[in-house]
Amino acid sequence: MYYGAQPDPLADTATDIIQHMNTDHGDALVLLARAFAGIESPEVAMSSVDRLGFHVRFRTQDGTRSARIAFLREVSSPEQAREVLVEMVGRARRM
Repeated sequence: MYYGAQPDPLADTATDIIQHMNTDHGDALVLLARAFAGIESPEVAMSSVDRLGFHVRFRTQDGTRSARIAFLREVSSPEQAREVLVEMVGRARRM
Protein backbone atom coordinates (compact mmCIF):
# COMPACT_ATOMS: atom_id res chain seq x y z
CA MET A 1 0.00 0.00 0.00
CA TYR A 2 2.83 2.41 0.82
CA TYR A 3 4.36 2.02 -2.64
CA GLY A 4 1.10 3.02 -4.28
CA ALA A 5 0.55 6.06 -2.07
CA GLN A 6 0.40 9.47 -3.67
CA PRO A 7 2.74 12.21 -2.41
CA ASP A 8 1.22 14.91 -0.26
CA PRO A 9 -0.01 17.70 -2.54
CA LEU A 10 1.80 20.31 -0.41
CA ALA A 11 5.15 18.48 -0.36
CA ASP A 12 6.78 20.70 -2.98
CA THR A 13 5.50 23.97 -1.51
CA ALA A 14 5.50 23.26 2.23
CA THR A 15 8.74 25.17 2.83
CA ASP A 16 7.34 28.25 1.09
CA ILE A 17 4.05 28.06 3.02
CA ILE A 18 5.89 27.70 6.34
CA GLN A 19 8.24 30.59 5.59
CA HIS A 20 5.37 32.84 4.50
CA MET A 21 3.27 32.08 7.56
CA ASN A 22 6.17 32.57 9.98
CA THR A 23 7.42 35.75 8.31
CA ASP A 24 4.14 37.47 7.49
CA HIS A 25 1.45 35.96 9.71
CA GLY A 26 2.89 35.33 13.16
CA ASP A 27 -0.11 37.03 14.76
CA ALA A 28 -2.46 34.69 12.89
CA LEU A 29 -0.48 31.67 14.10
CA VAL A 30 -0.85 32.86 17.71
CA LEU A 31 -4.59 33.23 17.13
CA LEU A 32 -4.90 29.80 15.45
CA ALA A 33 -2.96 28.10 18.23
CA ARG A 34 -5.20 29.68 20.86
CA ALA A 35 -8.47 28.91 19.11
CA PHE A 36 -7.78 25.44 17.71
CA ALA A 37 -5.26 23.96 20.17
CA GLY A 38 -5.91 25.84 23.41
CA ILE A 39 -2.36 27.22 23.40
CA GLU A 40 -1.60 30.51 25.11
CA SER A 41 1.78 31.70 23.87
CA PRO A 42 2.97 35.05 22.54
CA GLU A 43 5.24 33.33 20.03
CA VAL A 44 4.05 30.53 17.73
CA ALA A 45 5.82 29.23 14.62
CA MET A 46 4.63 26.81 11.96
CA SER A 47 7.07 23.91 11.67
CA SER A 48 5.38 21.65 9.12
CA VAL A 49 2.30 21.54 6.90
CA ASP A 50 0.53 18.85 4.90
CA ARG A 51 -2.86 18.21 3.33
CA LEU A 52 -4.52 17.57 6.70
CA GLY A 53 -3.06 20.35 8.84
CA PHE A 54 0.10 21.72 10.38
CA HIS A 55 2.41 21.57 13.38
CA VAL A 56 3.35 24.59 15.46
CA ARG A 57 6.13 25.22 17.97
CA PHE A 58 5.57 27.54 20.90
CA ARG A 59 7.21 28.61 24.13
CA THR A 60 5.89 27.84 27.58
CA GLN A 61 7.34 28.31 31.06
CA ASP A 62 8.50 24.70 30.81
CA GLY A 63 10.29 25.18 27.48
CA THR A 64 9.49 24.74 23.82
CA ARG A 65 6.51 22.54 22.94
CA SER A 66 4.73 21.53 19.76
CA ALA A 67 1.16 20.77 18.74
CA ARG A 68 -0.75 19.62 15.67
CA ILE A 69 -3.63 21.71 14.33
CA ALA A 70 -5.96 20.06 11.85
CA PHE A 71 -7.31 21.92 8.84
CA LEU A 72 -11.09 22.24 8.72
CA ARG A 73 -10.99 19.94 5.69
CA GLU A 74 -8.37 18.18 3.59
CA VAL A 75 -6.63 20.39 1.01
CA SER A 76 -5.18 19.39 -2.34
CA SER A 77 -3.21 22.51 -3.31
CA PRO A 78 -1.39 25.48 -1.82
CA GLU A 79 -4.31 27.68 -2.86
CA GLN A 80 -6.75 25.52 -0.91
CA ALA A 81 -4.42 25.58 2.09
CA ARG A 82 -4.46 29.37 1.96
CA GLU A 83 -8.28 29.43 1.70
CA VAL A 84 -8.66 27.12 4.71
CA LEU A 85 -6.12 29.07 6.77
CA VAL A 86 -7.95 32.32 6.01
CA GLU A 87 -11.25 30.67 6.98
CA MET A 88 -9.74 29.34 10.21
CA VAL A 89 -8.37 32.76 11.16
CA GLY A 90 -11.81 34.26 10.54
CA ARG A 91 -13.40 31.67 12.81
CA ALA A 92 -10.72 32.15 15.44
CA ARG A 93 -11.38 35.89 15.50
CA ARG A 94 -15.05 35.23 16.19
CA MET A 95 -14.36 32.77 19.04
